[in-house]
Amino acid sequence: MTNPFYRPDSNPQDVWTYGGFWIRVVAYLIDSIVIWALLALLGLLLVPPSLSVSIFDQQPISGSGGDYRISYIQPADYTILSTTPHVHWNGNGLFELVSLLLPAAYFIVCEASTLQATPGKIACRMRVTDLYGNRITLMRAAGRYFGKYLSALILGFGFLMVMWTQRKQGLHDILAGTCVIRREARAVAPPPPQWG
Repeated sequence: MTNPFYRPDSNPQDVWTYGGFWIRVVAYLIDSIVIWALLALLGLLLVPPSLSVSIFDQQPISGSGGDYRISYIQPADYTILSTTPHVHWNGNGLFELVSLLLPAAYFIVCEASTLQATPGKIACRMRVTDLYGNRITLMRAAGRYFGKYLSALILGFGFLMVMWTQRKQGLHDILAGTCVIRREARAVAPPPPQWG
């Protein structure tokens, strides 16, 4: 029986193991920074220039890229205070739509590509595969991405499942039939003892 995690492009000294919880957190943080940077650049292009008032100094702020910064207080016409960050609504809704679709497209396309990974997973030497180590389809990648919402809705329990499941799968991985594998250097065997 062949090893489902064998990759001809890997170093013969490397082995493929299942990606653990904390290394996946590191990969997600890298991907979050990439997505944030992409959204910031798109915000400069898509959000029309606007004149807004700072909630701290009550002075007008004119920005060439509009007001798309993260804020902890909603606009005054909502009359509701929020303690969670949110993106300001800018009128035309195009930037808000892109900010919803870009992360989905980023994860789905990258994980279904020939690289089988997002830039964060590549940096952490990981890939997303089906249960037999094969590349996943766009539909399976979409199922995995949207399954993350279910993993989050149950108080993050679906993500924590990576810590104790046999294949280190989160709930979204189990639902989509995927797993995350990681290339690790094989430990070198110590030299035999010298007798005599």
